[in-house]
Order: sequence, then C-alpha cells, then structure tokens
Amino acid sequence: MRLCLFDSFADMIETIPTRAIIRTLERESRMLENDLACQRQVPFKEVESILSFCRFVEAVRTGTPVPTPAKSISSLQLEFYRQTIVRLVDAEELPFDAKAEFDNIFSIWPCLGFVDYQSVSV
Repeated sequence: MRLCLFDSFADMIETIPTRAIIRTLERESRMLENDLACQRQVPFKEVESILSFCRFVEAVRTGTPVPTPAKSISSLQLEFYRQTIVRLVDAEELPFDAKAEFDNIFSIWPCLGFVDYQSVSV
C-alpha cells in the first residue's frame, strides 16, 4: 500500500534527530517547489500543506514575516506540525514563542474542537 506524501513526510520527520529537522525541511521545501515549477504530478493539497509548514519554520527561525498558510491543512496535519514545533522549541532549534506564533498563524482552534461561544446561539 502506497503512503500519501504527507504520511511519508511525517514518518521521515518523526524518525530523524531533532537537530536535523530544519535542514530536512529546507531540502524538502526545495524539492517540492521544484516539482511544482517543473509541473510534475503531485498531490497539490499535500504539497501546499507541507510547504506552508516549511515556510513557517524558516520564517520563525530567521525572524522574517510568516507567510499566510494554506487553507487546505487538515487537523491531523496541524497536530503533527504543532508537535514538531514543540520538539524544535524544546531542542532550542526555534525560539520559545514559536509555539504561540504557530497557534496564532495557523488558527488551529476550530480543528481541535474548541467552540467559539460568541458565534453559538442559545
């Protein structure tokens, strides 16, 4: 059974040492951008999701503005990305505020089952 692109990506990130994650994200980002530039057949929503995460990590690492993330990121993908951010922060590969910035930028609260009580009519 063939894994989807995200599953392969997640398996790779989970199995490498934390100190190698950022370098791996940079390489993965270059490969995916090249696939898009060369118009290769790729699962676009998964590529868009992975690239959003890679760009977020790079921006936080370098202190540059964080680009708007893709809207096609699933809750499963968001949870994996969040866990990876925590792993990178704990290893001091990213600044401490990366976790809060991730939650802010990716606006994950709807995916995690939180309720916006202001929009619920009683």
